[in-house]
Amino acid sequence: MSSDDEPDVPDYSDNKHVDELTMKLLSNKTNYAKYLSMTDERKHEAHEQFMKDCIDHKSNILSMTRNMCNGKENEYGSDVTESFEKYAQTLIRYLEVKESSDKAQREYEDTNDTSDEDVMFPSSIDEKRTKPKYKRNPFTLDHFIRK
Repeated sequence: MSSDDEPDVPDYSDNKHVDELTMKLLSNKTNYAKYLSMTDERKHEAHEQFMKDCIDHKSNILSMTRNMCNGKENEYGSDVTESFEKYAQTLIRYLEVKESSDKAQREYEDTNDTSDEDVMFPSSIDEKRTKPKYKRNPFTLDHFIRK
């Protein structure tokens, strides 16, 4: 088979999109911001501007969110309402999973009240049963040898 007949295989080692997606999904916000500042100045500037806008409009965002959570009528438009509903559903799902996880962790901790020392050296072992049955010198191998 000649090299012309071989299908083109994408080279993922140079795929900037895969690298960016990996960094975005698998890194914390600080490391992702550093990554953006080193690799894509425009995206880094856009991200910095977004963070600045969030701080500048924080009180209005919280007020609008509070109004929508309380079910008050609003004139924000369907795109804001739909986005809020998806946002709220995501938060609710996150909180439910976190609550379930916390409950399971508490139950696990309640059932495992024993310390590590109790697990390694349980007090329920009868010391009389664990003592050796031989009366010879315990520092020799005489009890293993048949005479």
